[in-house]
Amino acid sequence: MGAMTSQFDSTNPERRSEHRTRAIKSGKLFYGGFSPTVVDCIIRDLSAKGACVETEVMVDVPETLVLRFADDTQRKVRRCWARGHLIGVEFIS
Repeated sequence: MGAMTSQFDSTNPERRSEHRTRAIKSGKLFYGGFSPTVVDCIIRDLSAKGACVETEVMVDVPETLVLRFADDTQRKVRRCWARGHLIGVEFIS
């Protein structure tokens, strides 16, 4: 009997409920207190519920952070998964 991949398996980034649309947009990740860390990123794909971003270097980001888009709008996000330079996030506000 073969092993089944659970939809809750943290190694499976394809467990989202909505299809993401490919998007190549610049953005920034912000986290930290009074002097936040800022990481440039490329938004690779986007949906109403979340996004996949790519950073130039591997970054260990906290569970909650802010994603700022090139038009200066921003969303609070929760890190769902991270693999190498890619980070999957879910919008939480």
